[in-house]
Amino acid sequence: MIYTKNAYGSISYTYQDFIDLRYKGLHMEQKRILTLYSAIDFSGNRLEGQIPESIGLLKALIALNLSNNAFIGNIPMSMANLIELESLDMSRNGLSGTIPQGLKTLSFLGYINVSHNQLKGEIPQGTQITGPPKSSFEGNAGLCGLPLEESCFGTKVPPIQQSKKEDNQEDAKVLNWKAVATGYGPGVFFGLAIAQIIASYKPEWLVKIIGPNKRRNH
Repeated sequence: MIYTKNAYGSISYTYQDFIDLRYKGLHMEQKRILTLYSAIDFSGNRLEGQIPESIGLLKALIALNLSNNAFIGNIPMSMANLIELESLDMSRNGLSGTIPQGLKTLSFLGYINVSHNQLKGEIPQGTQITGPPKSSFEGNAGLCGLPLEESCFGTKVPPIQQSKKEDNQEDAKVLNWKAVATGYGPGVFFGLAIAQIIASYKPEWLVKIIGPNKRRNH
């Protein structure tokens, strides 16, 4: 909070956001938050403390990487305001609490990684959240729901890819048996028809051989 006093003695107050950061042991305070940032990568440093709610003011942000730091606390709810966000990596920190439901509404979010934290609860069920592999959520003992195999109801969720593969194998077996049956039926019918023709008519060469012998005997 800052205030200014004009020549007439009146005082006006304005509120200014800032981000308090620790970078490689140095205390840094960013007093102005630019809304034109498109990518921020603070990965692999010694940043600690909570991620500020004011991060949600960076509405033009496309990529945010805060991985491999020492952030704690909850994931800010304001991240749901990052409507242009395409990539979010907060893996390998000490984040706790649940994953905000608002993240599943980010239609451009194609990559998310929150693995190896202390998150808990059900993973928000949305295309943007459940699309990534389960490795993006592993290392959180309290997380459950797809794409993880741990169900929030205390039972194991069968792997999606494995079940699809087994279904495809079963369909292939059924198709193979249908093909065999389709080919076997006409083949048997054709064989029986040929046998019937042979039994009903004497071959011409057999008549030629038997006929003269009968005449000689007479």
